[in-house]
Amino acid sequence: MGFEKVYITKKGSLLAAKTLQGKQIEFDHAEIGSGALNGDARDKTALTTKVLECPINNIKITGDTQAQISFSFKNIDASNAFYFRELGLFAIDPDTKEKVLYAYSNAGTTAEYINNSVTELIEKNIDLTVLVDNASNVNITLDPNQVYVTEKELEAAIEEAREFVGKNYGIRRKITDNTSPAWERICDNIGLVANAQKGTDAVQNDFDSIYPWSDIKTYNYDTANKKVTAYIGEPGFAFDGSNGEVLTKIPEFWYKREVKDDYEYIYIADYARAGYKHSEEFSVGRYAIGLDAERAAHSYSGLIPTYNKTITAFRTLAKAVGDGFGQLDTRFFILQMLYLVEYAHYNSQSKLGNGVTSWSNPKALLAESNVNRIIVSSSTNFYVGRTVSIGTADAWNAGVASERTVTKIEDYSNGTVTGKAIYFDGAAVNIAVGNCLWGIGQKAGQCDELGMKSGCLVNDGGHSVIYRGIENIFGNMWQFIDGLNIKDYIAYICTDPTKYAVDTFADPYKEVGYTNLLTKDVYPNRMGYDENNPEVALPIEAGGSSGTGICDYYYNAEGNRIAVVGGSFDRGAKAGLFYWNLSNASSHSSWNCGARLLKYQ
Repeated sequence: MGFEKVYITKKGSLLAAKTLQGKQIEFDHAEIGSGALNGDARDKTALTTKVLECPINNIKITGDTQAQISFSFKNIDASNAFYFRELGLFAIDPDTKEKVLYAYSNAGTTAEYINNSVTELIEKNIDLTVLVDNASNVNITLDPNQVYVTEKELEAAIEEAREFVGKNYGIRRKITDNTSPAWERICDNIGLVANAQKGTDAVQNDFDSIYPWSDIKTYNYDTANKKVTAYIGEPGFAFDGSNGEVLTKIPEFWYKREVKDDYEYIYIADYARAGYKHSEEFSVGRYAIGLDAERAAHSYSGLIPTYNKTITAFRTLAKAVGDGFGQLDTRFFILQMLYLVEYAHYNSQSKLGNGVTSWSNPKALLAESNVNRIIVSSSTNFYVGRTVSIGTADAWNAGVASERTVTKIEDYSNGTVTGKAIYFDGAAVNIAVGNCLWGIGQKAGQCDELGMKSGCLVNDGGHSVIYRGIENIFGNMWQFIDGLNIKDYIAYICTDPTKYAVDTFADPYKEVGYTNLLTKDVYPNRMGYDENNPEVALPIEAGGSSGTGICDYYYNAEGNRIAVVGGSFDRGAKAGLFYWNLSNASSHSSWNCGARLLKYQ
């Protein structure tokens, strides 16, 4: 069937002529019908037998004198089966406001029979291109390649087109007899280069212009008005919280993780593919959770990461930020996959930088009263700007001074004591011999200068690292992972942030289909795989080291446990993006354990 010719009606021609007077044609709706044509189509003012009225789906300007009008209908919109014989386009007269039949066509004996059965769904998508030159030169053309497309045909065409325009980035790693941390790039990942900055010199990273990595963006968010106030690089954007929380958006994409033929595969695609899971858009705090003067949780530059709180306490703080907020959950596995497909290597310290993972805890060599300094034997791992505390006799307490910033470091010698004088801000304190200086979690913002680049500005084990707008994605502070509970080495996950609870192993928590690695305190070489929860990758096999296998360490324990990840300021080479600690009870809190905001809706 087909509409061989479309006629501009007489009223339509008069209406079109008004465009020469600067008046605008407003197309109102389309109609389809089943009636026969008697007489001249140009004399028509209405359809012979109207069946359906169709709203305009879209009007797009395609040229100086051209517009494309689109509409559609489904067979089940009609009350009865009918012959699709008539087609009419209506516009509004700018003077009288009358709805005028602007154009008309009739398929005659070639009309298509449209069954309105729900078991045979049919959808017609119609695009009309309207050309308006002058009163005697107005016409409508139908593109036969675009008209009368069924929903099934349209989906097939889209899928075919995606095979040519969509991208699928993959990696694979041999499972057995393999200690290499490297992955092989496959599919559209072949030949791509990913480097992270270590310093201020620019490096090549092809993924900066590849979706979804290219669309990972830091932004400011107003929690009161529930809106984005500025993206990084736009006027008004601020790291310091003056324009709202500082979050990083992870756009939607599609992924697949599978194990077959002695290989583990991970794919990330920029379009929906059969067998792939959809990762919906979400946002995470650019920084670890810090507290303001009112003890409310925030993510912005300049805050010291909060510590000595349980996972439940952090959850409460995070939810209080606003609707749709919580603390980072199993979406961390999504971040791991994004990193792996980009860098094709498990050793995140090698690729991104060491992060805040090295420390020392020297003790005071000299007693002094009412001072802002401490004399110690060495200043290794200390620098101007580092956040420190001073314990009475050891680290992990702040009995002398808490959360101070190093302001100066200089050599010291009084003839009997030689070492380093490390100065700090805040109120003066009394230092006793044996007091302990130690570096705690560092203030947020050390990587602000990098913007959306990954890497670090100083790679000495004492400065922050960033991955695509997520500062200290590992190191500095362990991060609680919500929605993930462990019972006797088996993981249980929940995907509803409103129902997260510790020590819960029944609905809505679901058991993951493998047992975690039982060996304690080792470097793993392989992650588990469950086809029902393919993104959940926890260690199942030992055999690695700080430079082989997974490259990051692993702790576990029997019983009811929670998960923390990434390592902290004292973990050295053990730390990294795949460093899991599954040995803590839900009551755990520590100086080196914090959390990160999640915005899940």
